[in-house]
Amino acid sequence: DNNNDNNSSMNIGEYEKDGNDKRARGQLKWKLAHHNTTAVQYILRITTSTAFSIIAIVLILASSFFAINEKLQSTLMKIGMGYICIAKPLLSTLAVCCNNNLGEKGGTMTRIIAFSFLMSIVCNQLPKWMSALVACSAIFAFGLASHQLVPSHSESTAVHSQVEHRPMASSTKNDHSNLLQRTWSRLDLKERAAVGSLAVVFALLTENFLIWVVSATYQPGIDGTPEPLQDNGRIVLEKFATKIFDSSWKTARMVQTLRNSLNVQYALVSSFGAALVCLELKLGDPSKRRTLAGLAFRATSTLAAARIVRTISFVLTVVPSQVPNCYARHFPPPPEEWREWLMVGLLPSSRGGCNDLILSGHATITSSLACAFTSVAANTSFSIAVWTLIALDYSIEAYQGLHYSVDMWLGCIVTCLLWQLTKPLEIGGQRDQKSQNGKAKKGSTVRPPPLNATTIVTYAVPALVAFFGLTVVPEAFLNFFFMGYSLWVGVYLMKCGFTNLLQHVLMCELCLGLGTYL
Repeated sequence: DNNNDNNSSMNIGEYEKDGNDKRARGQLKWKLAHHNTTAVQYILRITTSTAFSIIAIVLILASSFFAINEKLQSTLMKIGMGYICIAKPLLSTLAVCCNNNLGEKGGTMTRIIAFSFLMSIVCNQLPKWMSALVACSAIFAFGLASHQLVPSHSESTAVHSQVEHRPMASSTKNDHSNLLQRTWSRLDLKERAAVGSLAVVFALLTENFLIWVVSATYQPGIDGTPEPLQDNGRIVLEKFATKIFDSSWKTARMVQTLRNSLNVQYALVSSFGAALVCLELKLGDPSKRRTLAGLAFRATSTLAAARIVRTISFVLTVVPSQVPNCYARHFPPPPEEWREWLMVGLLPSSRGGCNDLILSGHATITSSLACAFTSVAANTSFSIAVWTLIALDYSIEAYQGLHYSVDMWLGCIVTCLLWQLTKPLEIGGQRDQKSQNGKAKKGSTVRPPPLNATTIVTYAVPALVAFFGLTVVPEAFLNFFFMGYSLWVGVYLMKCGFTNLLQHVLMCELCLGLGTYL
């Protein structure tokens, strides 16, 4: 017995010793990780400091104004411009991802959005089908995650109960507003966001048709290559590009390679999606009371308004393209039958038109996305980094002659102004959402719906449709798909109200639409 007691004591002592060793190793690993993180943060603070920026500016000025040999001039310009336009924005974004001092309220959301932006640029180096698979898989996962949340009104019965509790002043006979105003007042914020998404689709399809009409009715463009307007911005950019790459024949190829590597527009889409996910999962500052529906409604309203302004602008005044033989490269000869006009006009102009120049459609989309997610991230350093990369992307497009530099400038400025004008849409929606949440708390508790095989398949189908649309379906059929898809969404919205499944379907349509037209 004494021997057994001694053996038991020895075993217990060995277990305790092993446990202490494991805890010690765990603490050591944590300390090493903390030390490495601190070292990385220190390095990022130095490399993104004002001193480095001043040095880069000095190098740019030295290469521009001092008489030195061309090779050294090109090297100094590459270092200076490369740091200002590429290295510092990426390093600043990484610094935001690694910053643990952003605070508990909203800090996690800011890091997620910045990380999504950075990882999208990394994933741009992968094949197109793999990037599309990652994006659609993320949307599918988010759809299932949001499905498990306890919603304020996930079913149509809840929607109808909210309608019954709304003030009756908007629907009484004494109300002198028209039918459209009364109908709009009955919609909650999520239903308005769905209508905003349909408005964007309508604006894109209308613009797509009028791009063809304007180009096919501009006779100088059909006959050949009309003389383009003088673009002073492009002249300056060409001189800078020639100095940076030290050879005019290599410049165009190197610039396009740089643009493909960064692929800023898809990083913007990824960050916008991350912002929507964070708001839906309530990862932000609760005092700001921003919601997925509010942000989506404001963003889609901004984009729809910007596209309408763009369409009216290029229809009113036709500007000659800078691309030689643009019409012959993009469109067939103008047909005589009106049905053929319609069929050609329904083909997606995803590669752009010829005379749809003022404003830039590319600038309206990217500026809308940037305004949306930078307002959610609410971090000055990250916002500066994002807009610096956007400015680089706009400069490359103007340098390539796809747009006049004024098109990019006006597209960005007009969209940003529209974003500020649409702020009341989100604020009003927040108040409406707050009152709805208060009413929901008074009622009975709603349990999350079960996550079974039927639910998984139901949410997987729209994501698969978006994936195959981005990778397999020919472009000629995509606009017809958008029209049928949007019609189904409108009918479903009118019949069942806004549900989590409809939100998931709209996210998939947004992914497919931006993937096609960007």
